[in-house]
Amino acid sequence: MSVHSLSRDQDDASATEAATLSSLYSFLALTMRYPDPAFCTEPFFDAFESLLASLDWPSELAAVRAWREWTPDPLDDLRTAYTGLFITAAPGTTIPPYASIYLDGDGTLYGRTTERTRAFYRERGFDLTDETEPADHIRFELEFLAALAGEARFDDEERFLQTLFRPWFVRFQEKSMQEARHPFYRVSIQLIDFFTKEEQ
Repeated sequence: MSVHSLSRDQDDASATEAATLSSLYSFLALTMRYPDPAFCTEPFFDAFESLLASLDWPSELAAVRAWREWTPDPLDDLRTAYTGLFITAAPGTTIPPYASIYLDGDGTLYGRTTERTRAFYRERGFDLTDETEPADHIRFELEFLAALAGEARFDDEERFLQTLFRPWFVRFQEKSMQEARHPFYRVSIQLIDFFTKEEQ
């Protein structure tokens, strides 16, 4: 095998890895969006189950399957759960999905971390097209990771994970595992932990 063809094989493998990782991050970002009929479809939930099966997570898969089987309206159920978990639960039980809440020390939105996150996006040539949430919402951070992975910018991806994502996500995850009862969100947060930790 020539050096040239070996290099092409490596390029192909890298491109495949980049596309796969980008798709995973994009999928995980959807799990952290407010549930919408545009993506909360049977194929979406089937893909969710397929991912769990591919990872060999039998208990998580069983919990999600049981939820789907016993829930007549998954979209409405997820909207109720999302609102209760991330928006308007009783004081102390809400799990805000924003980095600044966990890192800035004062429990407020649009803090220093929000600005640092947005600056990181812009320095890499990206910006938000959706201004409905702060830049440090977990959904936007996962979409940004998907964009970096899609362009095979693994050094930037790694830097973002280590400096801006994992430091707050570990606290968010800890609180989520205490408060989240809904199987879809418990498992989604476990998946995010698995795939962002694996990249470190």
